[in-house]
Amino acid sequence: MRAHLALACLAVATASLPASAQTPPDVTDLVGARGAGGETQLLSRGYELRDSNTVGDQRFNFWWKAKSSQCISVATADGRYTSIEAVPAANCDQSANASAPVGAAQSASSLVLVCYGAGTRPTVKTEPTYTWDNKEHKWKSGDTVHSSTEGFNSDVQIELYGDHGRIHLNQGLIPPINSGGDHGWWELSNLQVGADRIRADYRLNGMNKPRLTVDRQSGHITIEGVTNFAGQCDVGNYGNGQRRF
Repeated sequence: MRAHLALACLAVATASLPASAQTPPDVTDLVGARGAGGETQLLSRGYELRDSNTVGDQRFNFWWKAKSSQCISVATADGRYTSIEAVPAANCDQSANASAPVGAAQSASSLVLVCYGAGTRPTVKTEPTYTWDNKEHKWKSGDTVHSSTEGFNSDVQIELYGDHGRIHLNQGLIPPINSGGDHGWWELSNLQVGADRIRADYRLNGMNKPRLTVDRQSGHITIEGVTNFAGQCDVGNYGNGQRRF
């Protein structure tokens, strides 16, 4: 009974979240649009393309709207926009630390990483069922709630300053029940910045404390917790045998 009640509560909490919570209102209608037509619409609405990258079979384009100082990440797969999300301005500003070669604009004690990829998160689903009523001799309809997982695309930004750091999370990585953070930012704890690995964790709520690992050679990032995420971090200048950042 407790398990069913917990799942039901999670279902209500999940259902109360808006599906496009991280999508700016002026581009919500472009989710699902074809890439060519969507690009024309973005240009007509004051956006300009600033950067792009490819992860797996998806392409991420970053668009900047100077009038509202808005940066968005547009994920494209199979020729269509699969998601549009508001992201930190550093993703779009070519002069910002996030897009400059590491070492040219950042000191050894300060580092900004922009990472993009995909993940999986737990979810609950309600499905109709039919059971035979022996007393009334007929089938009766009902509902059953069961847990499952779903995939999503997202990006994160990590800022490191000496022995302190924080992480910015976007849609998909923030559970319905969370501590609130600070405008999408969570402080990193147990931070370890080594020559080849960056490790830390952060607390989303009392029971959910994801652990992140960044490989400084390949730029690969993983986040392990109730929700899992894997992706690639923005790179600076690197060569053979050199780490990316």
